[in-house]
Amino acid sequence: MPETDLSCSALHTKWKEWLPRDAVDQLCSTDRIVILHGDICLPDLGLTSLELNNIRDNINMIIHAASSINLIKPLHHLSGAIIEASNMMADLALTCKSMDRFVYISTAYANTHLYAKCDDLDVKISEVIYPLQHNRSVLDELEEVRKSGTSQEYEAESFPWAYAYAKHLTERLLHYKFSENASAEKLLIVRPSVIGPSQALPFPSYNMPLSSPCTVCVAGLALTPLRKIRIATKMKNPELEAHQDEVPVDVVADRLLCHLALGTHGCIHAVSGVRARMEFEPWRKAFGDIRRIPWEVRPQWVKGDWNSPDQHHLARLYAILGTSFAFTEDRTVAMYEGHPDIKDWGLQLFTDIGKNQSFLSRTQGVRYVMDRLARRNWLVWLIVLIFYSDFGKDHSTGCLKNQ
Repeated sequence: MPETDLSCSALHTKWKEWLPRDAVDQLCSTDRIVILHGDICLPDLGLTSLELNNIRDNINMIIHAASSINLIKPLHHLSGAIIEASNMMADLALTCKSMDRFVYISTAYANTHLYAKCDDLDVKISEVIYPLQHNRSVLDELEEVRKSGTSQEYEAESFPWAYAYAKHLTERLLHYKFSENASAEKLLIVRPSVIGPSQALPFPSYNMPLSSPCTVCVAGLALTPLRKIRIATKMKNPELEAHQDEVPVDVVADRLLCHLALGTHGCIHAVSGVRARMEFEPWRKAFGDIRRIPWEVRPQWVKGDWNSPDQHHLARLYAILGTSFAFTEDRTVAMYEGHPDIKDWGLQLFTDIGKNQSFLSRTQGVRYVMDRLARRNWLVWLIVLIFYSDFGKDHSTGCLKNQ
C-alpha cells in the first residue's frame, strides 16, 4: 500500500502536541503504520481506486472510529459524518476478500431515548440493540433522513442530541447490512460512555481535551461567574441519584482489543458502569477543586427533562447532568472471569474506583480548553486573565512533548 512520511503528516503534528517525544519518535520509526489521506464524508472515502483495491486485497480487520462528536448540530448536518460514512465503511468492508472483523465505535448514549420511557430513575441499558417505536425497515428510515433531514423515528423519540439518534440508526444499519451478507458474527459494536483521560496507558492522565467532553464541561463550569446553574431533572434527590459515567480512554481501547481477540460479536459497553461511576455531588465537588473564582457554583434543580429550555446552556448542551444510566458490562465481566489468563496481560479492562474522582490530574487539558474559549469571548478572556493566569502551567496531563 502507498506510504506517506509520518513526520510530514497532520497525524504527526497531533502526536507531538499530546505525546512524549520518545513515544512520537517510536511511532514514526515503525514501518507498520501506513497513512492514507482520505475523507469519510467524500464518495469512496476520498480514496483513489488503487488505494481502495489495496484495502480490499490486503485488509482483514477494520476499526471504524472516525466520527463527529458534535452535540449541537442538527441531524441533517451530522448524518453524513456518522451514518453515511459508516455505511460506506461497511460497504467497503463487505467487499474485502479476507475480512474477518468490523468494529464500529458507537456510544453508550445511543439509547438515551429509553430515559423518557422508563419509570426508574436509574435507567438500565443492556448490551443489545434496542428497536424504536416505528418498527419499519432501516433502509426506509435512512432514505427519509436523506430526503428530509429527519425521520418519523427521530421525531417520535426523545433523544438528547441528534448525535445519539445518528449513532442508534447507524448501529441498526450496520447490523442489517452484515446480517444480510451472512456476516453478523463479524460485526462488533463498542459503546463507550463519556471518554476521559487514561488511567495508565500510554501514561496516566493522557488526554486530548477537545475529545474529552467532561474536560470541556469542567472548563466551562470553572469559568462561569454564576453562583448557580439551572439543571433539569426528574429526580427528588439528584445530588445523590444522578450519576456521571466517564470512562478512561485506555479502558475503552483495551476492552475493544480484548473482545476483538476473543471473537466477541454484537454489542459491548466500554463504561465505568455502576461499580465506578460518580454521583453528581462528588463530581461537582471534584471540579470545585480546580475552580479559582472565589465562590462555589451549585446546581439549581428544575423539574423537567433535557428538552427543558429553563436550563443553563451547559446543562442544555450536555443534557445528561441530571440523569442516571446503569450501563451493563456483563459481557466484559464474563470474558474476564472466563479467561483467567487475561489477568496476566496487564490490560486496563475496568475503571479503577476513585481514580476518576479528581480533575486535578487534567489541569493542563482544562487550561487548553479555557484558552480556546477565551479566544471567542472577551468575558472568558478576562476571567482567565484574572483568576487562571498560571493555571495548568505547572501540571502535566498529557502534553509531555519536552520529556
